[in-house]
Amino acid sequence: MRSLRGLTALLLHFGNSLLWCLPLYALIPVKFLAFRPAWRARVDRLLAAAAGGWVRGTLWLTRRLRSLDLELEPLPELAPQGRYLVVCNHQSWVDIIVLIHLLPCNIPFPRFFTKKEMLWLPLLGIAFWALDFPIMHRYSREFLERHPHLRGRDLINARRACERFRRRPVTIVNFLEGTRLTPEKHARQESPYRHLLRPRFGGVALVVNALGENLDAILDLTVVYPAGVPSFWDFLCGHRQPVRATSRVLGIPSHLRGGDYGADGEYRRNFQGWIEEIWEEKDRSIDGLLAKEHAGGDFTGR
Repeated sequence: MRSLRGLTALLLHFGNSLLWCLPLYALIPVKFLAFRPAWRARVDRLLAAAAGGWVRGTLWLTRRLRSLDLELEPLPELAPQGRYLVVCNHQSWVDIIVLIHLLPCNIPFPRFFTKKEMLWLPLLGIAFWALDFPIMHRYSREFLERHPHLRGRDLINARRACERFRRRPVTIVNFLEGTRLTPEKHARQESPYRHLLRPRFGGVALVVNALGENLDAILDLTVVYPAGVPSFWDFLCGHRQPVRATSRVLGIPSHLRGGDYGADGEYRRNFQGWIEEIWEEKDRSIDGLLAKEHAGGDFTGR
């Protein structure tokens, strides 16, 4: 029965993706032909509207299918024309579903830092490209040692994407760990955090540097699965694992808004120290959420 429910949910989510990908695909050649900036901006708004339809459909399906036991601490009201950077811990594909529940519906459609392999996903891969998701190759250290000329390519790609976002409202999502948390990865890194991998600094530094004064705030989201991290198939089958999440809005220190992360050693150290403070607070927040859940305490959320 669970498998049948999972297959049904998969088909419904696929149908929702297909429904909104069709108008999005129709707009892609128009985007190629829109040479004037004003035309391209109009097409980008239409693309974002189609993506927003997918988000609303996903939210509706998740609620109707009762796929998650969600208790979320909502963010305050945010400006719909703002520019935001979202940072979050990363454990599962389900994180993305949780994030679209947690982020206010009135802010710009979220763009995720996305691995190149995701471009091969049916339906969604080309949508990521059309919506200007920052595409990252995530080369391994061993690969870069064999191909040193590719070092820094991800930073160049991220910088180009962020430069485009200076001209329009945007929400950029960056999973700072760069990969999903597993016990093996945690041990391999010798991570100093109980519940997190070490953060990667380059991507978030590029967003802050590229958007500068145009970046309104950082939205720090923390997601916890007290009964264990669910797989995407668990989500589809409606196993109803509890999900607890908190959120906070962070200002950006004035001395970190401008600077050259790549060339300025002192700026880089200060920036890394700031991110490490955020990560230490997130680790403590996860401790608190787990302790409250295991003690059976109330969680203030929605």
